[in-house]
Amino acid sequence: MNSNPGTTHCQMKNTIRNIAIGVGTAALLFFSSCQREEKAVCPPAEGFLSSETRRALQEWQQHKFSMFIHWGLYSLPAGVWKGQRISGYSEQIMGHARIPKEEYELLARRFNPTRWDPDSVALLARDAGMHTIVITAKHHDGFCMFHSKYTKYNVVDATPYGRDVVGELAEACRRHGLKFGVYYSLIDWHYPGALPFTSTRNSDSIPPEHHQYNLHQIEELLTKYGAISEIWFDMGSPTPKQSREVRELVKRIQPGCLISGRIWNDQGDFIVMGDNYRPRFHMGVPWQTPASMFRETWGYRSWQERGDPQAKIREKIRDLLLVVSQGGNYLLNIGPAGDGEVIPFERKVLEGMGRWLKQNAEAVYGTHAVPLVPQPWGVATARPSHLYLHLLRPPDDSVVHVAGLRADIIKVTPLSNILHPLHWEQHADTLLIHIVPPPPGSLPAVLKVTLRGDPHYTPERVVSPAGDTLLLTPANAIAYHSFSGHDYYSLHPTIVRMVWYPALPASGTYTLHFAGTPPEDYCLFVNGKGYPVPAILRETVIPSLHLEEGTTTKILLRRRDLTDPHKGLATGGWKIILKRTI
Repeated sequence: MNSNPGTTHCQMKNTIRNIAIGVGTAALLFFSSCQREEKAVCPPAEGFLSSETRRALQEWQQHKFSMFIHWGLYSLPAGVWKGQRISGYSEQIMGHARIPKEEYELLARRFNPTRWDPDSVALLARDAGMHTIVITAKHHDGFCMFHSKYTKYNVVDATPYGRDVVGELAEACRRHGLKFGVYYSLIDWHYPGALPFTSTRNSDSIPPEHHQYNLHQIEELLTKYGAISEIWFDMGSPTPKQSREVRELVKRIQPGCLISGRIWNDQGDFIVMGDNYRPRFHMGVPWQTPASMFRETWGYRSWQERGDPQAKIREKIRDLLLVVSQGGNYLLNIGPAGDGEVIPFERKVLEGMGRWLKQNAEAVYGTHAVPLVPQPWGVATARPSHLYLHLLRPPDDSVVHVAGLRADIIKVTPLSNILHPLHWEQHADTLLIHIVPPPPGSLPAVLKVTLRGDPHYTPERVVSPAGDTLLLTPANAIAYHSFSGHDYYSLHPTIVRMVWYPALPASGTYTLHFAGTPPEDYCLFVNGKGYPVPAILRETVIPSLHLEEGTTTKILLRRRDLTDPHKGLATGGWKIILKRTI
């Protein structure tokens, strides 16, 4: 990097124009959601990805909703061992019930799922509005639901069923227009070269022999079954070198196959949150919530209390919308019975979700999150020229108050009946929509707001000046996170971007610099224009920027080197000083 401010790409142009903002509208500061970072100075956030991975990830982020399947030998005991109900996830009954390996192996002799129909499962997923199926090719018990030449402990060689479950489901997905992915456990309670299941809560290290076994089987999965859209790793505590080797193998064989974050050590293409966990903070990287139909288990449990299907449909649609409105994807699990049957309750739930999604598809698929401040009635999604309001908690007074929005609105209609316009009013940064209250117990209603041009949203936090100076610190930033760790139990949010919206005290020319110990590898963006941090240490004048009345300045800080996009920013020892000079 050239540190000479006279020659760096990011320095001010020959002519400096004033930064202008309407001072009289300090209480109503807005920012546009369409601002861009200047790519020539600092690399874009996806710059470290291959073109194949980038394309696959962009497509994956539009899908929003997919099916997870936990199914294997553990589905036969169904949460019961020797007449006793076993607590804990039922797919881990071997560990929870302390079943000896030789005894657990006998389940394979009984595994003959004559009611398993891969085409029926694929059609169910498609009709539910799901875009991908991810099945447990091998769970922690080590039993393979695919034909592996590296162990006889697989569904073809060890069971009376004798058919390759993974292969047949992959073909069914292709027939019915679905993507296909596989789950692969990095731990293995059956493989003799692995650590036993009783050691450290499923986050065991991976001995070298076991690591090579994993690599062999991953290669099988990626070469035998056509295109794999994603490989979903889980548990274990591999070394950084082992995680890198797994990633390199996957990308060498199928460059467009996405890798889940549970490969650990920041080697995944997308972040996986904790089980049934939705972040309570802003995410700054692609992410997914894996969800079970019931929080108590993922694999089939015969004694599970299932309740009212309609209530579960409402619950899961709500969870889907909460995830999608934050920019994430939702991976919802089913746990077929040992005979292969999809549990009727779970089928009803997926069919109910599918009916709702068919009617409201445009408000979910291909949408993006919007920076609306929290709303009492629910959440929002958007696409160009449209904003979608998902009424999770309809207001008692029949008026939906949308706070923090300024937009040129053409019309507002129920998405279920776009020919029926609703009465609406705009007052400064608040939109009021008069609705007919839905009946109690209804599924979420969606309002479609048609716009002319881009909307503007009130920032959730604005930095106020002290005289002609503004201090920008981690404490007054809006933080965007990743979710990083070397195993499941070390996962923690890391701040990967900080954003400020300063309320400029007056129109004029401003200087900006770091005080304290500056981070050398950071990039700072002012309204999308990038500056390497070393270049701004000399109080370089911010170049020509003209802001219209009713907008505010956006300042963003992130790392310049995005080889590890999950690495956190330093949150102490520095501050940014923005000062008016003219």
